[in-house]
Amino acid sequence: MSAIEKGFKRLLFTLLRVFVHVRTVGTIPRSSVRNVLVVRQHNQLGDMLCAVPLFRALRHTYPEARIVLLARPLNSEILRGSPFLDEIIVYDKRKFLQSPLQVLRFGRALRRRNFDLVITPATVSMSVTSDLLAFLTRAPRRIGPASLNGKSNLTGYLYNVRVDLDWSGDPDRHQTLRNLDIASILVPETVSQELEIGLGAEELESGRERLADKRGRRTLVIGFHPGAAKIPNRWDALRFAEIANRCAEIHGAFIVITAGPDDEEPLREMTLNMPNQCLVLHNEPIRTVAAAIAQCDVFVTNDTGMMHVSAGVGTPTLSLFGPTDPLQWAPPGSMHRFILGQGGSVNTIPVEKVWDVLSHILAQLHAAGRLAATAVE
Repeated sequence: MSAIEKGFKRLLFTLLRVFVHVRTVGTIPRSSVRNVLVVRQHNQLGDMLCAVPLFRALRHTYPEARIVLLARPLNSEILRGSPFLDEIIVYDKRKFLQSPLQVLRFGRALRRRNFDLVITPATVSMSVTSDLLAFLTRAPRRIGPASLNGKSNLTGYLYNVRVDLDWSGDPDRHQTLRNLDIASILVPETVSQELEIGLGAEELESGRERLADKRGRRTLVIGFHPGAAKIPNRWDALRFAEIANRCAEIHGAFIVITAGPDDEEPLREMTLNMPNQCLVLHNEPIRTVAAAIAQCDVFVTNDTGMMHVSAGVGTPTLSLFGPTDPLQWAPPGSMHRFILGQGGSVNTIPVEKVWDVLSHILAQLHAAGRLAATAVE
C-alpha cells in the first residue's frame, strides 16, 4: 500500500468515525430482499471462486432476487457466465486512488441501485475498501465482519449487521464454508460446496474445436499447470514434464499445458523436456483457458488459481500442495485429489507418488465409464 493510499485512508477513518453513526438491525425477512450486492473485490482467483457456494446459497434463498457481484478487473471475467449471478460490477481500485471524488461518484452510482442487502465476505483478511463500498450503497441491511480470528475490524462499524468470524478453533475449515459463514443467519450451510464457473455452449464448443485441431485421434486428454505466482507453491517443472511424457507414452494421452503471466520459466522448462506434441495456452483469456480445461479428462496442477478453475469446470483435479493447508484450499468434491509435501515443501513430493495417484484417478474414471478402454491400457 502506498503512502498516499495510507494517508487517504487515515483521513477517511477519522472523518467517518466523527460523522457516521450506524444503528444495528435485527432480523432480515426473506420477502424484503429483492436486490443483493456481494462485495468480493480481492485480486486472487482462488478467493473469488471459493465464494461460489455463497452465490449458490443466495440464489437458493432468494430465487427471485437480483444478485450482483462487485469485483476487481482481474477477477471479473471468470464468473461472467455464473448461473448464480445476474450482474458483475467492476471496481478498479487504481483509478479511484487517483481522486477521492471518483470514490464518491462510484458510491453515488451504487446508492442509486437501491440494494436491499449487501454482504462482504472476509476469509483471509478484512478490507477497508470493501467496507467503505458496502457503506456507500446505503443499503438498509449491510452484513460484514466485526472481527476476523480475534482481530477487530477498524471499519466494522460501517455495517449494521456485524459478524465475528473466528476459525482459530477450526483452522482447517474450508474456504468455501468460511465464505458462507458471513451469511450464516441467511443461508443454509447444507448447500453444495462445489465450485462452478458456468461456461456457455459456445465457449465449450470453442474449447472442443481448439483441441480437435491438434489432438487427432487420441481419446485421453490430460492437462498440466506447472506454474504458480508464489514460487514456494511450484512443483519442479521437470517433474511435470516427466509425468506428462509418461502419460503420452504409456496411455497415448494428448497433453494440454496452461500458463499465466508469471509462469514463463516453468513453462519453458517443461516444454523443452517434452518431445511429444502438446497444446500450450499461455497468457490467454481466462474463460478461453477454462473452456480448454473443460475438455481434459484430468488436470494436474500446483496450488494456484488454475486449480480452482479446473474444479469449476468439472474436470477431476490433482493438486500439489506445499506451504498451504489443502484442507482449507483444495477443491471440494469426491472427484478431486491432493498430495501434500512434507515440511511445507511441495518439492518433497516424489514423481512416483504423483504417478500413482494420477493412475488411480484414471482407473476410477475408467471404471465409472468416463474414459474409453484404450485410454488407460
